[in-house]
Amino acid sequence: MAVKLSFQNDRNQPSRGVDRQTVLVGKRVVIADDSASQRRRVAEIFEALGMQVVGEAANGLECLALADRLQPDVISLDVIMPVMHGVETLGYLREKKLSTVIVYVSALGAMEALTEVKAPGGYLPDAIFSKKDSSETFSEVLTAIMMGDSETQAHGGKSNEEAQAGNSGRTAV
Repeated sequence: MAVKLSFQNDRNQPSRGVDRQTVLVGKRVVIADDSASQRRRVAEIFEALGMQVVGEAANGLECLALADRLQPDVISLDVIMPVMHGVETLGYLREKKLSTVIVYVSALGAMEALTEVKAPGGYLPDAIFSKKDSSETFSEVLTAIMMGDSETQAHGGKSNEEAQAGNSGRTAV
């Protein structure tokens, strides 16, 4: 079950006349996960969407260096990593005021609980995915984020009311 959080910044302007089928094609991605096999699995999902994985990191510190050097469109963070967790990494990335979409991709079972975990500075990711989510789920949520589409239901097929009830009142759109 993916959760697209209501966190928006200036990069998420609605794109009129853009083909939803191709909005992700060619977007550059950095993946941070301490498990090489999980990085490969997540990379396969992004590549199936036409996205280009330009860097992989085994921890948050490596991810920060790659983000500075590669300026990706999307950064995928595992939540639990050695050296620097994804939550801490998110805080540093948001402080840099990058126009990058930042998502958590986690194996943690309680996805709704992650919507309450704020990074230093009170920051949240743009979306939270389970490592079990399908490429279609990634596509739906990432396309909505890239297009600034706050109307899209991108939370695993739940209604807005169900998503809000399941997220302790936080709006998931």
